[in-house]
Amino acid sequence: MALLVTISALSLLIAMVGQFAYGTTVDLSQAANARDEVRAHYLARSAMSLSRLLIKIQLKFVEPVMRTAQDMLNEMAGEDLGISLRVTDYTGPLLGFFSGNKTDVALLGTLVGIDTTEATGLDLVPGRMSAEITNEDGKIDINCGAGPAPMRARQLTVFRLLSALTMSPRYDLLFSTPDAEGRYVDRVDLARALLDWSDSDEQMFSIDANAAGPEDYRYDQRSDPYLAHDNYYDTVGETSLVRGMNADFAEAFRPYLTTYASDPDQNCRVNLASIKGDCTPLLVGLVRAALIPDPSKIPEDPSILDDDRLYPLVSVLCERGVAVGFSSLDTVIRVLTEPAASLSKDDPRFQMMQNLTGVNINKAQLATVAYVGPPRVYRVVATGESGKVKKRITAILDTARTPDNPVTVDPANEKAAGVIQYWREE
Repeated sequence: MALLVTISALSLLIAMVGQFAYGTTVDLSQAANARDEVRAHYLARSAMSLSRLLIKIQLKFVEPVMRTAQDMLNEMAGEDLGISLRVTDYTGPLLGFFSGNKTDVALLGTLVGIDTTEATGLDLVPGRMSAEITNEDGKIDINCGAGPAPMRARQLTVFRLLSALTMSPRYDLLFSTPDAEGRYVDRVDLARALLDWSDSDEQMFSIDANAAGPEDYRYDQRSDPYLAHDNYYDTVGETSLVRGMNADFAEAFRPYLTTYASDPDQNCRVNLASIKGDCTPLLVGLVRAALIPDPSKIPEDPSILDDDRLYPLVSVLCERGVAVGFSSLDTVIRVLTEPAASLSKDDPRFQMMQNLTGVNINKAQLATVAYVGPPRVYRVVATGESGKVKKRITAILDTARTPDNPVTVDPANEKAAGVIQYWREE
């Protein structure tokens, strides 16, 4: 009996201890996860705040200095050299001062000539943060000319831009393949549908206003029925609901669209100073939009539709824009009209450019669809990591808009860092 009692007591104690250990482990994991959640959240918020500080530095200090330096160099050289410095392009390394380990901070300090050995609070042991800053006004604004009172002149500009963006023969396969419902879509139909989704009238957009008929997209007759928005786009992702805009079209064209760059003074034009990344397809579209004011008609120079002629030329233009930026439309015109003089002799593509014929385009034509000016709308993607938790904050900041509801006593400073147009945490 004593042996049985002892075994029973031990079994009970083992079960209780096991349950207690398991519960303690779960509680500890929950506490650690909650701790990492808070850390990651505030690391992401810190990255966002530092990014807004960099934007403010860029606009208030760097831009004026670069304009002065640009004017001096142009006067000395007698030509537009095209120089650019954007601290926002170096967000990652700059945030490394605050989120790297001591070795990373010391290396970064050495690069800029700062002794960080005595500095405190620069390295983060419990996590890391990072951010990426891009511009939105270097894209086609599909919200320009939309809304309850659409302006036809702006709709025409957006239609030209959208039609020219899809005009390249490299997209022929997309437009010759039926979608999941067996329907085909052409370039004009796609551009028209994108405009009709965001305007409030019931008339289908047409180049000829007198030939416009009623909208008949029949969104409510789909297997998953819904109604057209008939108002501004909320996000670029909403274009997936537009008739003809399937996943393949979205992958090809959506990177060059935005819904946040509306600037009434620019009339839907694209800011070439904000173009970054893989910009060749967009620049090709801008050149074609400038030279083809009416997409429904054959262009005066059909060779403008030849990708073999236009893409090599514009790729050089894209690289220059990404590397040193554009100070004026004259720089763009010079590269397009004089490709042989746009590269140095030691460039591997120099010989190829000697055999290319320039594009006959002038500044007035290009100015109808593009301009060069200080970046206005920024997209900031800030991330914070702690343990196994990662938080991301995406924000759209408009540096030219006055705060509707200021949260400080200094609205001017709020505006300088960018007024928040969009905020998402995940």
